[in-house]
Amino acid sequence: MRRARKIVSVTVIGLIGLWIAPAIAVAADLSFHAVGDGVFSFDTGVVNGTFQANDAGQGLTRLIHTKTGVEFVGEGWPGLLGFYRLLAVNRRWGDRGSTWPKRATVLPNGGLQIVWPAHDEHPFELTAMFRWVAPDTLDLVAGVRPREKLERFELFLASYFRAASKGYVYVKKGLHWRKPPASFVPMEMNPLVAGTFLAFPRDLDAVRLFYDGRWQQEPHPVQFSMLRFLAAPLTLRHNAEHDVTFAMMARPEDCFAIETSYDKEPAGDDMIARHRSIYLSLFGQDVAAGQRAQAHCRFVIGQHLSHERAIGLYETFVGSARLKPQAK
Repeated sequence: MRRARKIVSVTVIGLIGLWIAPAIAVAADLSFHAVGDGVFSFDTGVVNGTFQANDAGQGLTRLIHTKTGVEFVGEGWPGLLGFYRLLAVNRRWGDRGSTWPKRATVLPNGGLQIVWPAHDEHPFELTAMFRWVAPDTLDLVAGVRPREKLERFELFLASYFRAASKGYVYVKKGLHWRKPPASFVPMEMNPLVAGTFLAFPRDLDAVRLFYDGRWQQEPHPVQFSMLRFLAAPLTLRHNAEHDVTFAMMARPEDCFAIETSYDKEPAGDDMIARHRSIYLSLFGQDVAAGQRAQAHCRFVIGQHLSHERAIGLYETFVGSARLKPQAK
């Protein structure tokens, strides 16, 4: 009897050991790792890739869903989550903020901190904190601190995706509908929007920012087709072959519009369709000299991520019931 008990004890301990060992082996690594001059790698177990933060640019230059091998970053484009245009009322600073001089540091918590010092040509300091908060979830806290007042300041966050994906934006229905539930709509080309980028503003106040002169500044002024109001700053890029989705979201108070190219297959020589781009317009507020303003975004990469699940992730992110159906 004593021998039997001993065998049982050893067996149980062995099973516990077998359970613990794999758990340790597959523990997620949520840190960025410096691998070169301003180049950082990551492998969370769900995704792996490369982040660039040097004079050549800034953003995800490679992002692969490990299980399926799906690559999200568009070929020949600057990448994902780059600080692109910096704008204010009738103003634009430079061309691509992602190429401005910067310092990038991996912090003790594994996050990547980037600082763009203020300069005579752009009188404000920019900061970015990228951190993997889960194997499939990357958070960004963007910051700005100006030397002088910025009027309706905008940080245009740019992402350019692979061809094998389709875009969706979460929008409200028109005011004439008695029941106004929100829904995801595809970013599809039609003759009314051909040759323009698509804009989904938060509200009427946000619409005014598109017509205050900022988008007429050189280089490369932009024409937008103004479309439906956002139900929330929530947008998706979906690879149908492997059912893998890149979800982008921001707090409503931090993002006043989402802009996109339209999907058209084949894209042919249509430069807008070839962009396969999504932009988040962050801030949209006055920022006083010396004041620090922040905007918080989240990015989730998942397989079999339904629209309903994406909305649930957004609700968790903002910690509110903003997306619940309106009362009749």
